[in-house]
Amino acid sequence: MPDLRTFFAIELGDGARRVAADVAGRLADEPGGDGVRWTRPEAYHVTLRFVGATPVDRVVAMARAVQERVAGFAPFALRLGALHAFPSPRRPRVVTLELHPVEPLVALAEAVERGVVEAGFAPEERAFRPHLTLGRVKERAGRAPRLHASLGPADAAPFDVASIVLFQSVPADGGSQYTPLARIEF
Repeated sequence: MPDLRTFFAIELGDGARRVAADVAGRLADEPGGDGVRWTRPEAYHVTLRFVGATPVDRVVAMARAVQERVAGFAPFALRLGALHAFPSPRRPRVVTLELHPVEPLVALAEAVERGVVEAGFAPEERAFRPHLTLGRVKERAGRAPRLHASLGPADAAPFDVASIVLFQSVPADGGSQYTPLARIEF
């Protein structure tokens, strides 16, 4: 059986999803907005750890290891923040929204990472950068809308985080399809 493509993430609350979709819609209408492949609002999530190729017979053990690592977490609230572009505003590849507060997100991502590594997967080499992806700049477009504060969220749209989800990602036309494999409550 082929490997699954997996990742651990936080789901957004409905209010935050609507606010983020509004921001993306306004950005899409800006000059350069057509140079971005905008994420579908139903696919919005905050990635804590992209695992990638995961043998089917290791999914349960990995989820269990992560569950043990996040068991001590208490629910917390997040809110949307300012617009950003990775790696830089001058040469953006990804258009994102910040999330606040950062501290519980970083601690949660570190716990997920420990669980994934304990389950026998290679450590993540890149530093965790908490964000919500709104869209990716198309390779050939080479341009994106200019990000300015007035296009950011007018409402911080706080939402509660009381669980994380292990998703399977299946690339498809129009964007990857995400299927929940396990929900891990705090």
